Amino acid sequence: MLRLLDYHRRRYWLVGGWSLRFRVFEVEGSNARPHGLKYSFSLHDVDGTRLLGYDNAHGVAQVQAYDHRHRFRRTRELVPYRFVSSDQLIVDFFDAVERACKLEGMEFEFDHDEVELDTQIEAEDDDDAKVTE
Repeated sequence: MLRLLDYHRRRYWLVGGWSLRFRVFEVEGSNARPHGLKYSFSLHDVDGTRLLGYDNAHGVAQVQAYDHRHRFRRTRELVPYRFVSSDQLIVDFFDAVERACKLEGMEFEFDHDEVELDTQIEAEDDDDAKVTE
């Protein structure tokens, strides 16, 4: 589970200019986040617009679930996500990104091997790191 914390602030670039962004915080376990993590994995286009995501930052309306995904190009549509394990979350997210790339005719290939720390979220980190429920 703690392996997900290593993804915090990572940003990966795809050949076509899209990026994958990761935010992961350890929080006190609760009914909403029994695994003790608050996370947000998202895919963004060249302009920074969020294209899809997996997170548990907020509940899903009319459902007793926090883990959910945002549909590709319909990010306001939330679908409950069954969190099984940290490894499965990573696999499911990358599978969704690969499907999105195929739908758009984009290559699912990383632009370079370097990991870039996402400086845009640095200021938000301090507030989110204090989250406990």
